[in-house]
Amino acid sequence: MHEVVNRRSARLMLLPVHVLIKIDNFITFERVRNYSLIFCSLGTVMLLVNSLVRITDPGTTGAFQPDYLAHWTGGRMLSLEQLSSLYSPDAQHQIQNSVLGQTLALSWFVSPPVTAALYFPLAMLGYNPSALIWLVINLILTVWCLRRMMRIAPRLFIRYRWAVALPILASAPLFELLGGGQDTAFMLALWLLGLECLESRHELSSGLLFALGTLKPQNIILVPFALFIQRRFKALAAFIAASAMILLASFLLVGVEGVSTWVKTITGPLYTEQVQQVQLWKMISIPAFALAVLPPGWAVWLAPNLGWISVTAGILVLLWVRYVTRGRTADVKALWMATLATTVVLSPHALLYDGLLLVPVALFLLERRSSRYLRVTLSAAFVATWLTPFSLMLTSLFPWPLAILGAPWSALPLSALWIASIREALGYRAPLKASRPSLMLETGPVNSNRD
Repeated sequence: MHEVVNRRSARLMLLPVHVLIKIDNFITFERVRNYSLIFCSLGTVMLLVNSLVRITDPGTTGAFQPDYLAHWTGGRMLSLEQLSSLYSPDAQHQIQNSVLGQTLALSWFVSPPVTAALYFPLAMLGYNPSALIWLVINLILTVWCLRRMMRIAPRLFIRYRWAVALPILASAPLFELLGGGQDTAFMLALWLLGLECLESRHELSSGLLFALGTLKPQNIILVPFALFIQRRFKALAAFIAASAMILLASFLLVGVEGVSTWVKTITGPLYTEQVQQVQLWKMISIPAFALAVLPPGWAVWLAPNLGWISVTAGILVLLWVRYVTRGRTADVKALWMATLATTVVLSPHALLYDGLLLVPVALFLLERRSSRYLRVTLSAAFVATWLTPFSLMLTSLFPWPLAILGAPWSALPLSALWIASIREALGYRAPLKASRPSLMLETGPVNSNRD
């Protein structure tokens, strides 16, 4: 099948049509494979060197797997029976310094209280051995998720296995996940299993799986609203029941006062400053981008209100999609891919590693309808996410408005991906005309030398 550039798509990317065509003509099979191999090799070397340096000298460079250190600290405080000060920055920093020496910065544990119990077994080990085990777990989960995502785009993986797999393995979000020790691979596994259960009408199982995501609530915050809007009441009931059990476990662990302290922590000014604003440069969402480009006075007002504004916007998007598609046979997979994309792109706290959650969305759209718009969008997102730390280094000392140059610009191509997922959920189809063969999913032979 052949395609033509849709002018509306070009306008969405703020690019002239001929520029969009030239960029897309550059995206050949060989270039995708070769550049991905280069980024994957460089990323692996950087990850190994950075890990070795951090293990040998955490006082100078910071802790190995710094994000995991926060979870480990929660588990260690549980083992030391220091739950009354579970969310105290000073108490946490004292434990981290006692294990690693004087570290550069605090890795602050701010997850729900029950999360400390989940990391308790690993926290019984010394920190570095525990972090190495967590790195192995993340690698296993990543490989599992990659294999599972083959079900989302089977034709794509059959015809272009390495051209699809290599960009994922070479992506900045994956290396950020592995280097930082985050838990996004676990959240991705929950999303993949939950979506499979929804599609196969195992609604109770899907509700239970999504409820486990309340351990990182910003990654599933729109799920209960989506279940309600789509009238999946069995799944919603299972989600509510399982979430209530997880909340009850937190109350049993730290009591009412401990849960109240957690809520105050994640809604307090210190969290807004140290987590929302300090890490703004490596976020990937529209709210974060808005916060970065607005004048400082506006940003000060917006930051504390970003959570409820973002969630409200996400709910309104889902309601609009449901209203437009009313009376039609539901395209379950398209609706939930749009929900996943909306959850990430409108999240007040979606960092670089959370970009991994958008991989199923990209694969789904490429499988359904590859287009120049989509290929250029994904290429721009790949490059922009890798450039994120470099833009910070170049602009960190700039005053506003020059500081806008260091804003999380990766949010823009990822927002374009989100728009594509919404259009697919709405059943939009661009007109087709004869043009060059598409890199993905054409019916004729692969044209690998199109430039």
